[in-house]
Amino acid sequence: MELSQCLYAWLDELENGRRVAPATYDAYKRDLEHAIAWLDRQGIGAIAAVTRHHLAKYLQACRDDGARSATVSRRLASLRSFYRFLTRVGYTDRDPSMHVELPRHELARPVALTLEQVEQLMNAPATDSPAGLRDKAMLELLYGSGIRVSELLAMRADDPQPGLGYVRVCSPRKKERIVPLGQIAAGWIGLYLREGRPALLEQRIGGAPARMGAAEPDELFLNVSGEPLSRQGFWKTIKKHARSSGIEDGGAITPHTLRTSFAAHMLERGADLRAVQEMMGHEGIVSTERYALGDRPRVKDVYEKSHPRAGFGTRVLEPDSD
Repeated sequence: MELSQCLYAWLDELENGRRVAPATYDAYKRDLEHAIAWLDRQGIGAIAAVTRHHLAKYLQACRDDGARSATVSRRLASLRSFYRFLTRVGYTDRDPSMHVELPRHELARPVALTLEQVEQLMNAPATDSPAGLRDKAMLELLYGSGIRVSELLAMRADDPQPGLGYVRVCSPRKKERIVPLGQIAAGWIGLYLREGRPALLEQRIGGAPARMGAAEPDELFLNVSGEPLSRQGFWKTIKKHARSSGIEDGGAITPHTLRTSFAAHMLERGADLRAVQEMMGHEGIVSTERYALGDRPRVKDVYEKSHPRAGFGTRVLEPDSD
């Protein structure tokens, strides 16, 4: 069976079987197309012809081309997921990726904003316009709840319940969870729902007569034409406010930054790791633990204050030699 046919089957499984997020689908597709193109240049087109040696050479070629360790590791992880699927459905009876070592790389702590930077970013939108109200509500919601940008943009107008203090979130895997909503975020979302969103809907009708008969969008956050805000639109929005707030030149902040900051600041202040995991929608605790990396002083302080045999503040007793 040709590798290209196997890839088509795997992508169909991701999209229609597992129903992964579009960004996840694109990442798998990009990684595997890259690997298959390299194998094709080596004259290898059939799944049965691929060996562990070929995959090891491919990863070495990635390194030689300047790919970062994290990128090479991700490509191998994509290949392993691909081969697990192929063996499960019977397209091949062996998995050469199993015996290829995953390149080691330093697990870096995700970069979070400082509290001062968060405050500057939150104050950046001018809230005297519908778009400004929308931006303020989006930023407060992201930092106040820790949800993913994809979850924010997929949110329906009836998902937030500002008066009850929570928001309903649907993950990329269609798993629903309820996330607490702080008073500040709830207040701005409520104001956006009352004033900002209706004004943006009017722009939709006024600016596009051909669509006047079309159904009103359900999405919570709309662009200036009254249509659902895209991920690219959100990216431009957060970059604009990052620059205007003076916290960066527009290069460091990403759509994920506020989610990272939410987790880091919660954990720094002693929040329960499992509670943060649940709020963020992480499947495993390891994903959440990354945000606590580097917080050694607080961990050491908790240990010194809490462990009965930490021994600080008492005379050190040396054990008997016999």
